[in-house]
Amino acid sequence: MSKAKHQVGGRGNILELPSSKLAKPISYEEGNFYATIKHNEKYTPLRPFLPRTYGFFDASDYDLKRIRTKELKVMLEKLSNLALVEQKTNNTRYFVMENLTLGMRKPCLMDIKMGRRCHDLIDGYEKKIKKIKKCKASTSWPCGFRLIGLKKFNHKTGVYERRDPEWGVSLTEEQSEEPLRIFLNNGLKNRVDIAQFFLDKLQKLRSVLRQYTGLRFYTSSLLFIYDAFSNRANLKLIDFTHSHVDIPQGQDDDGYLFGVENLIQILQKIINENK
Repeated sequence: MSKAKHQVGGRGNILELPSSKLAKPISYEEGNFYATIKHNEKYTPLRPFLPRTYGFFDASDYDLKRIRTKELKVMLEKLSNLALVEQKTNNTRYFVMENLTLGMRKPCLMDIKMGRRCHDLIDGYEKKIKKIKKCKASTSWPCGFRLIGLKKFNHKTGVYERRDPEWGVSLTEEQSEEPLRIFLNNGLKNRVDIAQFFLDKLQKLRSVLRQYTGLRFYTSSLLFIYDAFSNRANLKLIDFTHSHVDIPQGQDDDGYLFGVENLIQILQKIINENK
């Protein structure tokens, strides 16, 4: 078991498992959200936009260091289903999910934090004010999205290029197109085919999200993925620790759709420029 090679965002280390899957540290709240989406037929249209999941296991750092590959494979064959039970132990709960970069020669990834709101409903006053200030000082407020991180393979130099959260926070509204433009340029040309794929996906996502007036994705992300040596690509919603499914219509808007609309416009602009 090792750390995932292509992680570009998130606080906890995502692990690569021998079964060609990933194990991500997960909170009770995020597990609860995944379980609700998985088991409530109401959310069937949304499921294709989430990573495929296989269950969870609890383990300490010590367990993970000493466990053998054979023992781990046996454990993964007996994964628990997602349970709506809060963990009371000192162990970390790991959520097993598909590896979205599996089979890609040179995966390129971009993590975009979505929405105009960076605070959760349960945040205290001081924490809320701090997050609002951070939001308004970045592209989150004017654009509805902010770069968390990206890595893309440059065919001209033969190495990966990266951008980190600090760079993402430093961008102004006028510079908000830069992450997508950098991500889609492979050093030799703009990947218009990949831009079109992401545009189609975002338009479908927009249609699906409009069906759910109670969903709120506070501080969640969109993960953009493509292979530098093929036309394989993917787009998934990730990071749901602060997501909710039952907010009254019109209340506590997260600005998620606002961000999706702006990403759609940027992608359309890039495509039109390269026709």
